[in-house]
Amino acid sequence: MGEVVQFSAFRQREVVVKDSGNRDSLVPVELGVGVRERASCLAKISAYGVTAIQVRMINNEPSALLYLMSVGDAISLNRWILEQEDITDAEVTRRIDLIQMLENIDPALMDSLWSSLTRYDTA
Repeated sequence: MGEVVQFSAFRQREVVVKDSGNRDSLVPVELGVGVRERASCLAKISAYGVTAIQVRMINNEPSALLYLMSVGDAISLNRWILEQEDITDAEVTRRIDLIQMLENIDPALMDSLWSSLTRYDTA
């Protein structure tokens, strides 16, 4: 069914999450990290110490799982990547655009989207 990921095995450093008005909004990890492959996203998330991931099942699709992270964590993660990693100018521009997009997410819209598409139980 799904893959179990122990984030504590990958934790290398603490991430200080800054307060954000969008903290309660959720986005798919692929969007929050800016990487298409879920396994790469989870590796990047765990490398930076983010552990607050919600796994939800898509309605009526028991094998389809959606991994969500908070917008606040996604913004902090992208800022941390900009500060810590040696990335190209194009990647810097892409990360800044991603941060700006995440800052402008409408929390009510996102919450209604996830509640209509998913449910919490993954069994």
